[in-house]
Amino acid sequence: MQLLIISLFLFSLLTACGPSKKAIPEPQLDPEKIAQALMQSKKYSAAALEFLTLSTKDNKNRNFYGLKAAEAYIKAGDYVAAQKALDDINVGDNDSFQNIRVKILSALLKMKFGQPKIALALLKKVSEKNVPQSLKVPFHQIRAEAYLAHGEYIKAASERLFLSNYLSTSTEIEQNNWSLWDVLETIPISDIDDLRTIAPEELISWLELLSLYQTYRYQPSKLNNIIIGWTQRYPGHSAYPLIVEKLIKDSKQFVKRPSKIGLLLPLSGKFQKSSTAIRDGFLAAWYMNNQEKSDIKIYDTNTLNILDIYQQALSDNVDYVVGPLKKEAITQLASQIELPIHILALNRQKSNGEQSNDNLVQFALSPEDEASQVAEIAMSDGHRLALVMSPSNSWGDRISNAFISRWIELGGKILEHTIFESDSQDFSSPVKELLNIDSSQKRSRDLRNKLNIKIHNVERRRGDADFIFTAALSGDAHQLFPQFRFHRAEDLPVYSTSHIFTGIFDEARDIDLNDIMFIDMPWILDTSRQLSIIQDALNRNWSQELSQYKRLYAFGIDAYHLIPEINRLRTEKDAFLSGETGDLSITPNNIVKRKLRRAQFFEGKPVLMD
Repeated sequence: MQLLIISLFLFSLLTACGPSKKAIPEPQLDPEKIAQALMQSKKYSAAALEFLTLSTKDNKNRNFYGLKAAEAYIKAGDYVAAQKALDDINVGDNDSFQNIRVKILSALLKMKFGQPKIALALLKKVSEKNVPQSLKVPFHQIRAEAYLAHGEYIKAASERLFLSNYLSTSTEIEQNNWSLWDVLETIPISDIDDLRTIAPEELISWLELLSLYQTYRYQPSKLNNIIIGWTQRYPGHSAYPLIVEKLIKDSKQFVKRPSKIGLLLPLSGKFQKSSTAIRDGFLAAWYMNNQEKSDIKIYDTNTLNILDIYQQALSDNVDYVVGPLKKEAITQLASQIELPIHILALNRQKSNGEQSNDNLVQFALSPEDEASQVAEIAMSDGHRLALVMSPSNSWGDRISNAFISRWIELGGKILEHTIFESDSQDFSSPVKELLNIDSSQKRSRDLRNKLNIKIHNVERRRGDADFIFTAALSGDAHQLFPQFRFHRAEDLPVYSTSHIFTGIFDEARDIDLNDIMFIDMPWILDTSRQLSIIQDALNRNWSQELSQYKRLYAFGIDAYHLIPEINRLRTEKDAFLSGETGDLSITPNNIVKRKLRRAQFFEGKPVLMD
């Protein structure tokens, strides 16, 4: 142990007495290289701080590093810090390059702050010919975005074309072409033709392609043929082949039918006959479709909870659902947070507010919609003062309330609203009440009793009304309308909904309905449709006694035809589908609205008026 201690002592002594060595200083890292490395590592905020430090230490390059810091902050998304960095820069008029960089970065920040007008004003201070080659891309890119945000579509598109001259890689050029197309697609359809007359020559071909696509995008075969002609007129166009091929592909997707449709209907129980008519109409349209057909799987919703049936359809790989029919079932589905596949419901839930599920579209033969449309027709005919008559039941309340609400909304006035008992033996009393004839008779009786003499009374109806709106089923209508004529109201126009007509042409029976104006679906009124193959199938399979289901049969046909059209109806302004149940459109809250045909009874037969 003693020898070990002595040895260690001697070793340390010898070491201490040896020649001393100088410490090697660690190499100093270049601060600019550190900042650049941080930028490459996408640590933009840290890089910005390094550039700011450099700007304080290197007075000669202070503005250069300040701009670098601003650029780094912009990449980091810290626009407030970027603006502060720019505010600290003081570029002299002699330094045109730095001046241009400051203005371009300032314009970019104004865009980030949602101020495109100020961004454009800043860039207008820069002469395009003075912009250095290295700044051409951001200059035109910011101008394109600013013009677009300001609604100047042609200028925005032109900037995209200028920008393509300064891009180096094929990926950048393709991305810019798509950005150009996105600009064009924001142009309202109604403005395209007008803009073509003022657009620069280099944009004409793009606007022509846009117009063709907007016109034929829901007709894939036609679009394909027309675009072939366009490519021949503009060989080597930068939209070909990438954009053109995608447009044709998207067009096919727009009208593509689902591979498997689940039809959800209560095919047993209370709604069996109604559901059978809808099902048969749906399958008739499917059978007559000459294009590639979807598989159809039918579910009886009268047997299980609707949510269980929906889950079963998902398990069966159904990719589109048509139905259910009951309002309660639709409400249950609408309450779900997620609906992974599209649903075309065959009724409308009670709430007409905004719905949260974008995959749910509601299609119904709504009597309230009919009443509202009748109000619009009567108003367009020049009427203002209305008499209303409806049955004393919930159906009558729904129709009369819808008419009254829309009529008042349009600026009309309701003079009287009288109810009658459906299937009553006495339709005279409510008609006299509506026309104020009962008041006239009462005054006559009071006067006769007071004077105690015989008085010849001439019945007088009120003279302040423009027309009568009545909600009535066909059976009641045949009892009700003769009473209007009997009580001297034949000169008052009468309007009604489709419910007054059975759908069967019977001139001898319907002579009592002469002069009544009403609305109904094309399937019922349009004789050209009645000669169709599907109508022949209906006549063979549904007897005249079951005519009450004819409209539901047409409803099933339209449900099938709606499926590939829904995307178009939801995206195109004023778009509609000429269906069997009316001209169909879709509101922003995914409600299918029907515009029906107008008709009037002449010699017991309904005749189309438009």
